[in-house]
Amino acid sequence: MLAIALALAASMSVGTADFLAGSQARRHGLWTVIIVSQLTGSAWTAAVVLARGEPVPPWPAPLWSVLAGITAVFAIWLGYRALQIGVMAIAGPLMALSIVIPVGFGLSRGERPSSLQTAGIALALLGVMLASSERTAGRRVAPSKRSVALALAAALFIGINMVCYAQAARQDVSWSVFMARATSTILFAAAYVSLRPRLPRLTATSLVPLIAIGVFDTGSNALFSLASTKGYLSVVSVLSSIYPVFTAALAYIVLEERLAPWQLLGVGSALAGVGLLAVA
Repeated sequence: MLAIALALAASMSVGTADFLAGSQARRHGLWTVIIVSQLTGSAWTAAVVLARGEPVPPWPAPLWSVLAGITAVFAIWLGYRALQIGVMAIAGPLMALSIVIPVGFGLSRGERPSSLQTAGIALALLGVMLASSERTAGRRVAPSKRSVALALAAALFIGINMVCYAQAARQDVSWSVFMARATSTILFAAAYVSLRPRLPRLTATSLVPLIAIGVFDTGSNALFSLASTKGYLSVVSVLSSIYPVFTAALAYIVLEERLAPWQLLGVGSALAGVGLLAVA
């Protein structure tokens, strides 16, 4: 039950981060969201590591952590690019296929979920794909091959990222999250220096939600990493990936956005999957 609770908390955390990131990116630009949230994540994970005073974990944990940071950069860039040039109703569910990688990795290492857990995983996966679909205003849409390729590539890196975090966390959760976040921050900073995008001036008030994004996003990494040490990766990776359900719920509650019928079905399917996994 602890693994399930941690995985659900990870989903709620990243779902909240995505909701805030969407609104703040429209207001301040994507680069502002990335830079502030990355710096925030690096700062507070560094504080946790210093407060604990534990030594750097032995090899290969640092390697897995660095790989987690690198794959995060590719996942973020490819994912946003796919959503930017493609059709959200198609790109979202394609990226949700990332769950297949950590589930497959867990099964390849001998994890054997029960029949009830397998049914829960299937329902949760279906829920994620439905909830991550967007409205298309009733018109027929034809996705470009490039956007589909980008979405699938993003799914690949998201899935690998989850495996890397889980492997690194076997030694030390706080160090693994810090090293991964430090790696992604350095890479994004290098990209920023190279591209030199213009950033708007920010007030103290406008910084609050941007900092919150970094806290929730990095918190989700820590919660997922910890969950992976308490239960099957094939189970916790699915529960940690139902964040589109929470993002859609926040959009409905806060922004009063109407959910499409298939999104409501996705929420129900995901909740049913969670219920099965909780009682299994």
